[in-house]
Amino acid sequence: MKTDGSSRYDDLTLAELVEHALALNEGQLSAKGALVVSTERKTTVQRFIVNEPSVSDVIRADAQFHLLDPQVFKSIWERVKDDVVERSRYRIHAHMGVDPDIAVPLEITTLSAWHALSCHHLCHIPDTFNPREKPEWKLIWAPLASFGDAEILSDGGGVILIHVGKRRILMGGDLTTGEMRRTLLTLLGLLLPEKDTLPLHGAAAQGDGEITLFLGPAGTQKTTWALRCGQLIGDRGLSWSNEGLHRLADGCRLHLDQNLPISLDEALRFGTIAENLTLESDRQPLLDDPETRAELKTTTHLVLPLSRLNATAESNTRGPSQLVILTTDPLGVLPPLAKISREQCLAWFILGYGNHLGPLEERQAEIDIRFTPGFMDTLLPRNLDDYVFILEDLLEAHDTRCFLVNAGWHGGKASKGDPLSASEESAVITGMYYCTDWEPFGSLGLSVPSGQSETAGPWHPKDRWPESGEYTHHLSRLIQSIADELNRTNDPERWLKALEIECN
Repeated sequence: MKTDGSSRYDDLTLAELVEHALALNEGQLSAKGALVVSTERKTTVQRFIVNEPSVSDVIRADAQFHLLDPQVFKSIWERVKDDVVERSRYRIHAHMGVDPDIAVPLEITTLSAWHALSCHHLCHIPDTFNPREKPEWKLIWAPLASFGDAEILSDGGGVILIHVGKRRILMGGDLTTGEMRRTLLTLLGLLLPEKDTLPLHGAAAQGDGEITLFLGPAGTQKTTWALRCGQLIGDRGLSWSNEGLHRLADGCRLHLDQNLPISLDEALRFGTIAENLTLESDRQPLLDDPETRAELKTTTHLVLPLSRLNATAESNTRGPSQLVILTTDPLGVLPPLAKISREQCLAWFILGYGNHLGPLEERQAEIDIRFTPGFMDTLLPRNLDDYVFILEDLLEAHDTRCFLVNAGWHGGKASKGDPLSASEESAVITGMYYCTDWEPFGSLGLSVPSGQSETAGPWHPKDRWPESGEYTHHLSRLIQSIADELNRTNDPERWLKALEIECN
């Protein structure tokens, strides 16, 4: 155990960090060995980027950030640093990226052992830190009390501050590991496009000679879909360049629900962090009660190493040869599987179409259509065209085939349908790999498999609706929503034409 006189613990092992977390009463061990911690999911997390030319020239007008004066950041940074240096703290030297040529070196300081532990999975812990001697980023994750009376804390929630020019990040509050991951992906979203590399909110797998990449909003089960296609390459932390796909982290963060792509016994072994998992007196997870399970589905996440899943040891792979855009269509009018052109793929990437809740989170959700370009608000802070042009070049360079998959809802009534069944998902994957006979869907330039699957039912969603008039009404509603969203882009005529929507 490394330490110095100021109670700074440097680069502790995973086991040592668990020992510290237990000694500090930060959590408890489940019966299988996972560290169970409690976090408060903030409804308000304020995000700031320091206003400087390197940012103001490239940041999106609708990005989920406030601009911050450099002097304000400097004052807060010094205040937090002075407070932290007087306290016991943990420092981790990590990379965002496994390949040292593209990795971003990070020095992460936390006051909680379990926060440092999460970095073992949300980042890559290299054998040799920063072998290319790149400029290092410094990140401090501290309680809000360390920020003093800064005016930016007026909302009382969590706070994220990023200074690109100084390569510094501050995280404040009782945040989830999801916020740590979002913050690190924001960093990559700012930096990687300068290297013609695209950061991705998705999952990828290799199998049957194909590299398949799944992109989509939260709740579309990207990891589960990828695992059905073979060995997992990476989850949520990926980048794509002319050289291929690159894994950025050693672990992943999974939503605990009935579709968890790993057995619960395996998932809750030692080394896993379980956020907000309720334990019984014998330290077994309380999952049997239906009401408890429904609550846990929206509040419990597992942070675990990728080695627990069927993951390849390779951090870099070719391709992808197939790109799948996942969506959750609450109107129930998109087909389970459609073939799309690369131009249409770009349009769906720009749209990031889905619902606020995934079909496995809420079977009868209100129709709450969301458009999230790139499928994650904070992942793409730059002007959207910076990412779209890179994606366009990569699709061409890798000769990538493109598909659109509606992971839910289906069943013939808007917002009341079901997610795809296991047999339907299997038929969708088979169709992606082997279908050669496609026919026009009739709208949005889509093509669907001809005929009817023996296991998936009708490929055309109209055939799932008891009333064709109601189906047509909701399809028109979707097309109008898409047209309204695309009309807000820099080149609406191009994207409307790609989806065969008439320009007004």
